[in-house]
Parts: sequence; structure tokens; C-alpha cells
Amino acid sequence: MSEERTQGQDKDKDKGKQPRVTLQVQTPRGLWSTTAPADAAKRPVYEISTKVAQVVADARAVFKFTESDNKYVLLQGSAALDPERPLASYHFAGDTLLVLSVQGGNA
Repeated sequence: MSEERTQGQDKDKDKGKQPRVTLQVQTPRGLWSTTAPADAAKRPVYEISTKVAQVVADARAVFKFTESDNKYVLLQGSAALDPERPLASYHFAGDTLLVLSVQGGNA
């Protein structure tokens, strides 16, 4: 199969899919990225329609934050992100660094 034809098929596979954004999430237990932690079952690459709450839930799962009584907030700089807003509404650039803040309990 020619390289040109292969590239065309890859484009066809992506038709109808939303753009994705790659994030980095710093947590009290370490950085979550496309390469760290090495044993992470999921990576922070999301369709832009994904809500912030899903990123928080996934970061909690990767680092095994089990405390349900704590308040988890995702921050960009000092601004808290609204958990119900989609990632697209924040216009993140590639590899944007976000911080998972854990308030209350033990992180």
C-alpha cells in the first residue's frame, strides 16, 4: 500500500471525531502526563467536549485518591476551573499544565 493511500485512510478514521487536547496535571502525588507515571492506565488526552469533572475523576483514579469527602479542584494558575464546563471553553494549548488541588483530608 502506498504511503499516500495510508495517510488518506488515517484521515478517514478521524472524520467525525472531535479535536483533542493534551494536558499535564500536577497533583500532590505527582505529575500526570503522556509519559508519567509510567504505570498509568490512562493518559490526559481528551476530546475538547470533555468536562473538567472528568479530568478530575481520571486524575483521582490514576493516583488512587479515594477520599470522597475531600473537595478536588482543578486550577489553571490561581483560577479554579468550573467542573461542568467543557475543556473547549478554556481554549487550552497543547500540554497545558493544570493543578489538582485537594482541600481537606489526607492527599
